[in-house]
Amino acid sequence: MSDFSELDRHFAGPASAGGDQFLSARDRLIEFLLGYSLIESYFSFVRARKAYPFLPKTSVVPGSAVPRGEHRHQNTAFLILLDAPLPSPLIKHFRLRKSNRVTVQNLRQFSADLVIDQIDPQALDLASPESDDLLRRLLPLDYAILAERGHPGGPLQLSNCHVKIERLTDNAIRELGLDLGYIERRLFERGEDYVDALEAKFYEYYGFPGNASGRKSAAAMAAQMLAKAGARFTVLLANQDDCRITVLDDGAIITQYMLIRLDRDDTAQLLRTARAFGAADAGPYTVIRDGRNAPIVLYRVDFARAAPARGARRSDADRLLREPWLEIVDEWILRVPTAEHVEGTDDSAAGLPVALPFVWARLP
Repeated sequence: MSDFSELDRHFAGPASAGGDQFLSARDRLIEFLLGYSLIESYFSFVRARKAYPFLPKTSVVPGSAVPRGEHRHQNTAFLILLDAPLPSPLIKHFRLRKSNRVTVQNLRQFSADLVIDQIDPQALDLASPESDDLLRRLLPLDYAILAERGHPGGPLQLSNCHVKIERLTDNAIRELGLDLGYIERRLFERGEDYVDALEAKFYEYYGFPGNASGRKSAAAMAAQMLAKAGARFTVLLANQDDCRITVLDDGAIITQYMLIRLDRDDTAQLLRTARAFGAADAGPYTVIRDGRNAPIVLYRVDFARAAPARGARRSDADRLLREPWLEIVDEWILRVPTAEHVEGTDDSAAGLPVALPFVWARLP
């Protein structure tokens, strides 16, 4: 089981401890994406002599800033994980046809450059590192990938790629508006400007900027529909615009991961915290130091939905649509999960906490 399961158990509670194959696979995939989509992407920028687009503290909370564009050196991913087969009422919204089943024959048709010799995609357990090789080949195709557990106690396995989420955006916004009390019956009952504001908050509700589209829109809709169906799920999305990983599931917390660069005060805070938790220095928590000797670290931030995102009275609706819908509840600096780029890592790092509490983006 991935070391990162320890951190997830901190939030999920005793029910997630021990023997949970779905959580084991999810935790290992998150760890894989930390390397694939964050660390490896950083070094792709370095090799291309491009400045990495670190987010400023003021832009960490979704909805606080609009990304300027996509960065081609950033590795992307869109994975939907289900603890059981897709609920049958949702089949009309998720494109799961024979032609996009993860089979050797189909994969060869998706891309002429996709080499899958000596790989049996239907036998891979996503809780095992053996699945990483196939994921590295599938993720650049830039479609959603679905993984399911076919039966209780069974492994989490890839089932479909090139998955499309087919639903009208207006229907998704209307459903959220009705659930939270921002509309009574019809989406446009208060005019287009009100719908535009509600649409921006729909995306913010799922951890994305108000102008989200494409895979971010599909991820939000997938999370909404799966939660409504009572499914146990996780949506993992790594974006090229804000260079962060978003994790959505059936719980109350939205988690995001990103690389950040620490200034002098933040570096001192990290060193003090690392030593307080038994580390000799901050090396196990440092990906690398840049040309200015600033530490580059893996940052995790957990958001809870603020009061405006939990319901509204019509008399307050206009005001609440102008307020933030997410608030930071926890921040962490992660121990770097691989030794490939770690400064000063030794065998003693394995006994250190997988994450250190850290205050970076929260307002004092």
